[in-house]
Amino acid sequence: MDILKKQNVKASFFVIGKKVKENPKIVKRAYEEGHFLGNHTYSHNNSVLYKSPENFISEIQKTDLEIGKAIGIDNYHSYLFRFPNGYMSNIYKSEKENYLKILSNLGYSYIDWNALNKDSEKKYSNTQLLDNLKQSSKNKNVLVILMHDTKDVNNSSYILDESINYLKNKGYSFKNFY
Repeated sequence: MDILKKQNVKASFFVIGKKVKENPKIVKRAYEEGHFLGNHTYSHNNSVLYKSPENFISEIQKTDLEIGKAIGIDNYHSYLFRFPNGYMSNIYKSEKENYLKILSNLGYSYIDWNALNKDSEKKYSNTQLLDNLKQSSKNKNVLVILMHDTKDVNNSSYILDESINYLKNKGYSFKNFY
């Protein structure tokens, strides 16, 4: 968030409810600095999420509850959801299709990305991460970029400044989903 602040970029963070519960101060800071907080399930566990419609609803509602607690807003509702692995992924494809109506009934739209640095796929060098972003963003007028703020596979924060500079030099402006 320090890099985003320095670059005057507002991001969209699709958060996992259990991580929000573990790190409420970080979530509150993101919100107070003008970043969008979207719903990315409570557990990020597909076998739990898609076990039943009730589980699906619970995963979404529990996440919004934790976001609301962290930022001090009762009944927080982000209105925007990102499926684990993305909607376009073939993983649990039929379940995702079946749960679209539930998502809509809960007042949500879903979002996927059209550019990424592949930071969660496998270990890459920082140069490779930036090259992946450059390749996936090529010839697109509007970008929704997927990057992760975890260090599970790669640490995108190491190339965030360079990524933002590259995109600014290409003429892109930055907006979040607010």
